[in-house]
Amino acid sequence: MQREAFFDLLERTPSALWVVTSNQRLARSIAHEFDIRQVKRSLGVWETPQVLPFGAFVAKLYDAAQHDPDLTGLCAPLTPAQERALWESVVADGELAVLSFTATANLASNAWRLAHQWDIASRVRRYTAGADTRAFVAWATEYQRRVDAIGAVDPAQLPDIVRGLICSGAVSVPPMIVLAGFDEATAQQQQLIDALIARGTSCERFEPKQHAAPALRAQCHDEHDENFRMADWVAARLGENSNARIGVVVPDLQMRRRSLASALDATLTPDRLLAPSGVRPYTISLGGSLAEIPLVAFSLRAVRVVVGDVSFDEVSALVRSPYLAGADAERDLRDRLDADLRRRCERVVSFDGLLDAVERSARDCRIDAPRLLHCLHSLRDWRRTETAVSRRPSEWSGAIARVLRSITSYGAGDRALDSAEFQSLARWQELLAEFAGLDRVVGRLAAAGALAQLERLARETIFQPEGGTPAVQVLGILEANSLDFDHLWIMGLTADAWPPPARPHALLPIELQRAAEMPGASAAIELKRARQLLQRWMAAAPEVVISHAGHEGDRALASSPLIAALDIYSPVPHAPRLIDALGASTLTSDLDSVAPQWISSALRGGATVLKDQAACPFRAFAIHRLNARAIDAAHDGLDHSERGQLVHDVLAQFWRAMPAPTRDALAATSFEQRRELLNAAARGALARLGRRRSAPTAALAALETARLVRIVEHWLQYELKHRSDFRVVAVEEARTVQIGPLAFTGRPDRIDETSDGARVVIDYKTGGPVSGAWLDQRPDEPQLPLYLAALEPDAKAIAFARVRAGDFCLSGLAATPELLPGQNRNWEKSFPDWQALVDHWSVVLDRLATAFADGDAAVNPKRRPQTCRYCNLPTLCRINERGATIDVDDGVAMARDD
Repeated sequence: MQREAFFDLLERTPSALWVVTSNQRLARSIAHEFDIRQVKRSLGVWETPQVLPFGAFVAKLYDAAQHDPDLTGLCAPLTPAQERALWESVVADGELAVLSFTATANLASNAWRLAHQWDIASRVRRYTAGADTRAFVAWATEYQRRVDAIGAVDPAQLPDIVRGLICSGAVSVPPMIVLAGFDEATAQQQQLIDALIARGTSCERFEPKQHAAPALRAQCHDEHDENFRMADWVAARLGENSNARIGVVVPDLQMRRRSLASALDATLTPDRLLAPSGVRPYTISLGGSLAEIPLVAFSLRAVRVVVGDVSFDEVSALVRSPYLAGADAERDLRDRLDADLRRRCERVVSFDGLLDAVERSARDCRIDAPRLLHCLHSLRDWRRTETAVSRRPSEWSGAIARVLRSITSYGAGDRALDSAEFQSLARWQELLAEFAGLDRVVGRLAAAGALAQLERLARETIFQPEGGTPAVQVLGILEANSLDFDHLWIMGLTADAWPPPARPHALLPIELQRAAEMPGASAAIELKRARQLLQRWMAAAPEVVISHAGHEGDRALASSPLIAALDIYSPVPHAPRLIDALGASTLTSDLDSVAPQWISSALRGGATVLKDQAACPFRAFAIHRLNARAIDAAHDGLDHSERGQLVHDVLAQFWRAMPAPTRDALAATSFEQRRELLNAAARGALARLGRRRSAPTAALAALETARLVRIVEHWLQYELKHRSDFRVVAVEEARTVQIGPLAFTGRPDRIDETSDGARVVIDYKTGGPVSGAWLDQRPDEPQLPLYLAALEPDAKAIAFARVRAGDFCLSGLAATPELLPGQNRNWEKSFPDWQALVDHWSVVLDRLATAFADGDAAVNPKRRPQTCRYCNLPTLCRINERGATIDVDDGVAMARDD
């Protein structure tokens, strides 16, 4: 039946005529075109025609039979979830050892379905050759037994059961059906159609419109080039006619889905970079996993966080989710909380650990997000009351639905869902109902088992929200069947891909597959099928372009021999893209390196401000005025910074605990006395650290205590061996530092006084080598010169104390040689005496402080690339884009544009 005659008949007899299609997309396309025609007829209302894909058509006939009071004993069909669970239980309980129950069950289920679709099931059962087939027959027999035992109908057998009802006259049949897209009808489908005809149903076939224009071939460099050539062509055709029906057929669509979407977005909707939720002028069929849809992913994540330990990335996503109640009102607080949790949590987090960390953040850092905390308390209460015992799937379904309603932004009325989100919520609720239906085939489940089943259902459920009918449709090879387009582009037809290689099913006898002419059974079958499909595509539109890539990496690719004789396509000009426009634009350079003056009295960061100002003025401005710091990453155990801080803390507590903090008193203490003091100091340091982040486990705490005691004991032995008499006069004492216009709090690690009254300012270092560049205009480590110049101007030495396993030493500068072991006397070459050096430091540090306060924010690293190597600000300062080079002269770096 030709297209126009078909729609005329459908308009005249919408209730008497049933349209049965080979797939859901074709059914939607026919229904949509029917509606458009009624609108053009200026109708306000019209009767909806019966347009159903084959599976829905069979289910409708069976449902009518079930509701017939004269028919009894018709069992309910298994849902897809029930069928999957039953197959998994059969394989898991079988005698054959398999690597994956789930994968093997899917393979067996697929073989079962194919065997019934192609009417070879009975012959497979009699087939005894081949271990794989024998295993399948054993599984199939047990599966059938279990289906019968629970009084169910297997979906693969439902068309055969309906055919039996039709043949017996037990079910009424439609007076007329039109078949659309059944160029490759299975044996099972054909048998059902024949039964309908035998009962008197008039059967017609829908014939899509045929176009005679010759197809063209486009050879592209590689897959990326092919994607963008197609996108340029689509943009050109839409520019000519925004209402044009454009199709893109992709044999390996599932593999190329993301790259195709990227090319189409960049070409057709570059504004999606700023508004990702905007409407696309195209749709890609097949959809994606329901588990990856944001709203569903959030729902699963919320349950996952409660049921077991999860990665910190999961915790971060939950805390920042827009679907968690109060998200809009507490967005800034939750972002701050996420940053704080990264410092407190390890890479794997328990729910109790998460709740404890959030409560600590609220207490210690005043990051109080009450609605988030309320959601976590709701999850905690649910965990206590609902997850302690095993439950049936229906009970889990209800419990999960209830807790999600209590913590979601849409459940609390905070957030209105858009169309796509509303559809995903509806599909999620349907999935929970399907999960509840597992009561029929699954027993009681613990919380982890229930979550695993639900996650698997979500992963294996394909979902794509309805969004109208965009002008551009990207389709798989079967979905394009019987559709009509104004323009059609067919992609990926290389010699390797088309015809597709034969892929017979591993569990079915290959002889039976070939005899039934099952798709994939042999190369000859695939060649025949590829020719037929290509012939239909080439007649599906007035303009058809068939493309293929010429390379895959270093490997050359040839076109399919089925398209080699086609004329070459002349590509359309490249469509304008945002990235191209940015690259071609003329940049206006206006480098303003002077920020507003610093007018606040309080400054956090201490000596680090001057260190950053010396390294690069922009770094100091960005970090200490813009607060542009890198976000920490959650880590297991203790990182280098925390271990270093523990060493500092233990040393401070040790000297505070010493009755007399002198060298003589240290020498007089026994090894056991020092060990006792150090153990107490280490335990206290770990306890204080545990209040700031996740407390170390008992085993880790014991190891870390032993490490701290060992390292500090070795350092004390070093001091006894290499230093003359000294007295510790200050340990991490908070003092106000005034340097130039800046004032902040400083905490020198330690200040000693020698027997002749000379003071030494000491800074502990537990990391790698540190620079000793103290003498130039931009000192690498200005902390010690700062403390000396601003706090202890009469001190006679500054020193780094290296406290590191296997590496203990003092290194620094001193007024006299006997004051300090390992000192550097190079300063005497540039300064006549110690006071001149101290005066120099005062001037240099005052200049750095004044530059910071005056707003000097020039991108001027002291040494490049060394200064920039571990800097987190290149995307902010744009030094790499500027093509800057560095001249180094007497320790001063100058930036110059080439």
